[in-house]
Amino acid sequence: MSSMRNAVQRRQHRERGQLEGREKWGLLEKHKDYSLRAKDYNEKKAKLKRLQEKAKDRNPDEFNFGMVGAKNAQQGKHGRGVGVSRDSAAARGLTHDAIKLLKTQDQNYLRTVGERIRRQIERLEQDMQLQDGMNVSLGVKSKKKEESEEEDDDEFDGFDDFDDLDFGAPVTPKPRKVVFADDKGDQQSMKRRREDDDAMDEDKDEVEEKASQARKTPKQLAAEKEALREARRARKIRKRVIEGRENKLAALRKQYAAIQKAEQEVELQRAKMDRSVGGTNKTGLKWKVRERKR
Repeated sequence: MSSMRNAVQRRQHRERGQLEGREKWGLLEKHKDYSLRAKDYNEKKAKLKRLQEKAKDRNPDEFNFGMVGAKNAQQGKHGRGVGVSRDSAAARGLTHDAIKLLKTQDQNYLRTVGERIRRQIERLEQDMQLQDGMNVSLGVKSKKKEESEEEDDDEFDGFDDFDDLDFGAPVTPKPRKVVFADDKGDQQSMKRRREDDDAMDEDKDEVEEKASQARKTPKQLAAEKEALREARRARKIRKRVIEGRENKLAALRKQYAAIQKAEQEVELQRAKMDRSVGGTNKTGLKWKVRERKR
């Protein structure tokens, strides 16, 4: 009978899983998980209770000879010997003078590295100033000037192909003659006449431009396109070079500031070892050096 009962497929009773809205809290805790957690909590609670009882029943006059051993007599001082928890130069057996010498060498190394970085910063700044001077002489706008003009111009469409090309000096508008009108009607008529003249000039320029393009051969047009493409490529290369210099200069300045901060910290540590400056001890107590009264 048992074999027949086992041959029939039964329904599998599985434990409930975590709800969909609580999946962020992880797996659903089962009874066995709770039992393990409760057992660990009770063990820790009992251990703390035993330690509290031992501390309560401790004899304040208790003494053993390990309290005055050679290792514990140098606690908090340089050269306290091997076998202590802190891994420092003093723990490895170095003397006070040896540690001061190492601090001096570290400071000299930091000063040398800082001087090398400072020279690199000066060279980069000179190169950038030279580049700005060349841009001004060639009539090329600098990056900061372009950004300021883009912020001021709300209708800027992003196409400045003909702005940065070095085709010569910038074209200045021709001065206009100032004419005074007798009354408002005369002023309006003069304004309409001027607008008509400007429209005629624009039409004439368009006609001349179309005529000049019609006169150009396909080779000339291809050469102009190639020249424009080369100028655009050169402008992009120049922009990448300037951005690379600026990024390198910012990184060097950040590194130089970190080197200076480390050098100041080493100098402060040496001064504290010489007892020439005050400070704060490990318990948070502030102290200062007092000169001897004469």
